[in-house]
Amino acid sequence: STVYETDFFIPLINLTSQIAGLPYKKEGETGHKIRVIAEHSRGITFLISDGVVPSNEGRGYVLRRLTRRAILFGRKLGISKPFLSEMSLSVINSMGSIYPELKEQQDFILKVVQGEENRFQQTLDNGLILLEKALGEAEEKGEKRLTGKQAFQLYDTYGFPVELTRDIAASKGL
Repeated sequence: STVYETDFFIPLINLTSQIAGLPYKKEGETGHKIRVIAEHSRGITFLISDGVVPSNEGRGYVLRRLTRRAILFGRKLGISKPFLSEMSLSVINSMGSIYPELKEQQDFILKVVQGEENRFQQTLDNGLILLEKALGEAEEKGEKRLTGKQAFQLYDTYGFPVELTRDIAASKGL
């Protein structure tokens, strides 16, 4: 009844569940996050096989957003290690016989995925340090929120996602 119940997506969903160490259930936020990672992994793999590389404009920006959204959803599932190249390899293995360019471009695809995942990991690590500092300053002042300016600066200057800023601030009661 859904594309996610096909022979193509079931292995990606199972792999995501295995990497996250969580059972897959269709209902609920966990199932949604797992499906997003599975679908984004497919899109990421095919985009790169078509020669798209992450950038800040055009098709490259779409690829970067898909990659980073998959990584963020992985984080929300408790995945802290790089995992997208494993997901791309699964896409290549399951679709490579139908789309031989996936097999031909395998090394390039995995290299691009690993590079972007590593860059975003560094962005997250740096952003978390800056966010913790901003949260500490807000708490010292007795404030109940970060300013929009602070959240925007984390995003615009350092590439730290606003969604993550919001989630972490909320977990600290701000």
